[in-house]
Amino acid sequence: MKKFYAVITVNDLQVPWRFLFHGNMARPRAIHVTWLACHGNLATKDKLCRFNMIQDSRCNLCKTVDESLGHLFFECPHTLIIWKKVLTWLEIVHTPGSWLEKLHWVINFNSRKGWRASILKLAFTKTVYGIWAYRNDVIFQHNTNRNIYDSIIDCIVYRGWSSKKIRKHIVSLMV
Repeated sequence: MKKFYAVITVNDLQVPWRFLFHGNMARPRAIHVTWLACHGNLATKDKLCRFNMIQDSRCNLCKTVDESLGHLFFECPHTLIIWKKVLTWLEIVHTPGSWLEKLHWVINFNSRKGWRASILKLAFTKTVYGIWAYRNDVIFQHNTNRNIYDSIIDCIVYRGWSSKKIRKHIVSLMV
C-alpha cells in the first residue's frame, strides 16, 4: 500500500490549484463546479460545438463571441462587472485577466495564510459557481433579471460567518 500511495502522490501528478479546495467553506456544489472549471470540463458552448451537440457557440450573455471557459468567466463584459464588484467588496485591487492568469493569481494569493486568503478562496469558488448558474438561467430559463452579485455576497457572508477568524472581518466589509 505504501508503494502504491507513493506512486499516486508524485508531485508531477498534483495540480497547483488543489489548495484552492482545502478548507474552502463554499457549498459542495460550488466547489464541484469550480473543480470542473479547473479541469476544463465544464460544458461550455465551444466544447458542445466540438462534439456536434449544438450549432451556435455564441455567448448568451454578450452575444458577440464564442463562449469558452476563459470568455465566460473573465472576458465577457457581463461577468467582468461581477468580478470587479466582488473584488471591490473584498477591498482587493486586481483586474481579472484570462482564466489561467486568474487561477494563478488566486493560487498565489491563497499561498498566504489569514482571513483574506480564506475569504478570497470562498469568493472565487462562489463567483465561478454563481456565473455558471446565471449562464444556465439565461440559456434554459431565459431569466436575465437575476441579481447574481447580491447572491454571491450573501453566500460569502453566510458561509464565512461560521469561521471565527473571518466573522469579524466580514462585519468590517459590510459596513
